Amino acid sequence: MPRVAVRLASHRHPSCYRKSAHRLGYMCRLSPFSSLQPTLSENFTSNDTDHNNTSLIVDIADDGSRITLNFNDESEFHASWLWSNDPQGVVLPSGQRTTTPAQWIYNSRPIIHDAKIVYCDIDKEESSKLSTERINVPGPTVNDCCHPLAIYGTHSPWVSAKVDETESSRPYLFIAWSDKSTSIYDVEWLQRFQYNDKSRLERRERSEVQPIHAVRKNGPPLWNATAAADKEKNVIYPAKDAPEHGDDGLVHIDYNSVIGQDREQFCDGLFNLLHFIFRDGAAIVSNAPSPFSDHNSDDVNMIEDESMPVAKLAKAMSGGAISHGMLYGDIFHVRTGERNASNVAYTSSALCPHQDLAYYESTPGMQLLHCVAMGNDVVGGESTLIDAMAAAYQLRMLRPKSFETLTKCPATFVKQRDGACMTYRRPHIALAEDRCSIFDREITAVHWSPPFEGPLCLPPEDVDEYYEAYADFERLLNVDLDVPSEEDLASYADEFTWKRKLKPGEVLIFNNRRMLHGRNRFTVADSVKPQDGRRHLVGCYTNIDDTLNTYRVGLRERQPCSPVSVLNVGNGTTIVP
Repeated sequence: MPRVAVRLASHRHPSCYRKSAHRLGYMCRLSPFSSLQPTLSENFTSNDTDHNNTSLIVDIADDGSRITLNFNDESEFHASWLWSNDPQGVVLPSGQRTTTPAQWIYNSRPIIHDAKIVYCDIDKEESSKLSTERINVPGPTVNDCCHPLAIYGTHSPWVSAKVDETESSRPYLFIAWSDKSTSIYDVEWLQRFQYNDKSRLERRERSEVQPIHAVRKNGPPLWNATAAADKEKNVIYPAKDAPEHGDDGLVHIDYNSVIGQDREQFCDGLFNLLHFIFRDGAAIVSNAPSPFSDHNSDDVNMIEDESMPVAKLAKAMSGGAISHGMLYGDIFHVRTGERNASNVAYTSSALCPHQDLAYYESTPGMQLLHCVAMGNDVVGGESTLIDAMAAAYQLRMLRPKSFETLTKCPATFVKQRDGACMTYRRPHIALAEDRCSIFDREITAVHWSPPFEGPLCLPPEDVDEYYEAYADFERLLNVDLDVPSEEDLASYADEFTWKRKLKPGEVLIFNNRRMLHGRNRFTVADSVKPQDGRRHLVGCYTNIDDTLNTYRVGLRERQPCSPVSVLNVGNGTTIVP
């Protein structure tokens, strides 16, 4: 088949598809959505010169219900999907949609009448007046953009482009619909959002938390030594100034690099802190000042919450807000020898691995714990972490039946005392919504908080199976269980439990959705001086959505065009794109 005005390759395809090989001779009708509409004249000439740019093939199903594009693999796009994502249906500059997905139905289900690939050069000098060689196309989007045209970034939403089949040209898909309307799509955007089985699997593999991403007892996550890690560092830190992991396996960020900088800009220290929290699940801020340094007393009532260093960090991370302060206050204090404690955390007892506030519909995102005092005579009291999402991945590998049970049987999480009455039911492990097997779906959340679990409400036939599965997962998570345990479960807990006593001036920050935290029991002899027996942590929370937004905006500002995968943060959904 000879090439026509647009570049088309010929190949055999299943009979349900027909090759679109007609000259593009239609115009995009006027639309209320944009003053810049894509227009294509039939006067374009063919360009038979060979190009380094690989030719794209577009095929249309016989019934016009979908097309196929040959990226690395063939990828189908349904007419309903394309119609719903027409760039002309995006309001500028907000990015909101003027049409609902159902409007494809209401408009009599338009089908694809014709489809072509046209290569355009958008980098040549733009012309305010369209010519037979120039058309308006959606502006290229930055890498994290879900909109089919540039709502933000360096390009305008619509750009005037010259049809130019050189190796630097950019492919666009033109569609003529059965209702006489037309649409145009940036092929790179389509490739980013293709939804065939292979693409969805690759997306899952990029974002799902696995044991290779987990902090360990002895050293940083194993992923840190991979070629993928080196590639990511080269993208994010081209100047080779990436922070290094400390001997304890976590990255340490200086407090003054996060706080006290020019807040008009997203400072490097804040970005580094967020990047490694979302990459590793936790990080440490060092050299945080004591909130009592300007006071002659350690009376917490004399200090306003806003002046606490931990509050300043939390607000910088989340865009200005501390969250989940209803039960314990925006700022809470974990101190030695609390009397009439409202939580076992306020005693000297050991704390098993758990998430805070699991009885909330939306549990806290980040938890910050500032060590303001750790006396020399405090024995024990080490803080612990284990990556619950990585452990759930491992449970699926080692005990698939237990894994399946914990994805289906809801536990009951409870906080009930004077002044509190909260309950929430959900399974311990949440998976991405998909039609494939539960063993092929991404783990999107773990809910685990043994101290705050209430009576099960399950069908009788599920009860014993639930407790068996629960025991398997607990053996994988709690290295300090004094019970018989299979070697594969116990060894995992031992290898992947991070444990260290915090030092004054350190702030341990971790993703409460992904990481379980705990504490070893501690003791203080009665005879020691008060200052040598103090253990005092100051804490607070941030919302996961606010904090993730801060990070992703910072990531976009640094590398708008380079793909950097964001690991699943444990908030019950997948990262898009």
